[in-house]
Amino acid sequence: MARALVGKKTRQLLVFVHVAVSVGWMGAGAANVVLALTAGYSPDPVLRLACYQLIDRIDWWLVIPLAFATLVSGVVVSVASPWGLSRYWWVLTKLVLTVAVIVYSTFLIGVWVEESIAAVAAGAPESPVAGQLAYGAGLNIVAFLFMTWASVAKPWGRTPWGRERRTRRAAGTRPAAAGAAR
Repeated sequence: MARALVGKKTRQLLVFVHVAVSVGWMGAGAANVVLALTAGYSPDPVLRLACYQLIDRIDWWLVIPLAFATLVSGVVVSVASPWGLSRYWWVLTKLVLTVAVIVYSTFLIGVWVEESIAAVAAGAPESPVAGQLAYGAGLNIVAFLFMTWASVAKPWGRTPWGRERRTRRAAGTRPAAAGAAR
């Protein structure tokens, strides 16, 4: 395994920060699921509007900052540890899923929240995207749980990039310097 770029105590602190912000992101996402379901099934338009507005506030003050803190802290932990960013499939999968959840939440869920607020505020009996919002928020929780499982199980082994590096090190060779003559 590759040598870590930071000491054990620093790595533990980085992992702690990553876990804390990730759990916070998942918790805020879970709150949004409850609020979306409450809004979707409530006959009270005032309660529905309040739930959608709370989702919007939770998104701006918790979900968005925690999502990016999770992404940044995950990259830092990966780069500063022997796991690397692309050496193992489970790390690469978590990175791709984190970015996918951020994009999905921004371009779909965020839009559905805005549409729901506008519809209910305009007097519509319900949001036309209430179901999509609730199920979309629930899908994020599934992604969070899958990423948590991957962190614990560390499945699938090394990527081709991880195997290549390991093979070079075993052979005692280093990759050619950029721009070196062949």
